[in-house]
This record gives sequence, C-alpha cells and structure tokens, in this order.
Amino acid sequence: MIPPTSKIGLWPRLMRAETAAAYCDERSVETFTKRVGTVYPRSVYISGRGRVWLKEQLDRSIRRLSGEAAEVEDAADLL
Repeated sequence: MIPPTSKIGLWPRLMRAETAAAYCDERSVETFTKRVGTVYPRSVYISGRGRVWLKEQLDRSIRRLSGEAAEVEDAADLL
C-alpha cells in the first residue's frame, strides 16, 4: 500500500480512517477517531467497503475550523 502522505494532491473522495487521518494531518488514526463527531464528521458505511469518510465532508469541517464561510457546492444542499 502507498503511504497516505505520498498521495498529496491525489486524495480519494472516499477515505478509510488511515487516509482520512493523514488528509487532516492528525498525528495518528486514534487521534483522528477521537475527534470524529466533534471536529470531524462521522463516517458512512458502505457495504463491502466498511466505514469511510467523504472528502467533501472533511473539507467542510476544515473550513469551519479555519473560520472560512461554508461554501455552497450545490443548491440541493440547501433543501
């Protein structure tokens, strides 16, 4: 497996915990998972794949942490 840190710029839309932790620059998977539900969004379950995080949801969480205004990506998100 390619280490997540070597994928900079090539992040998948669906990430396992290890990849999501690296994407958020957390020190460990344990640190990342402790912050899930507060700082970071909860994972989603995909049959045959397990628990994954969506890149777009992680991005929104990071924007909120930095104080940036949430960006509307799709008008349907408002409904």
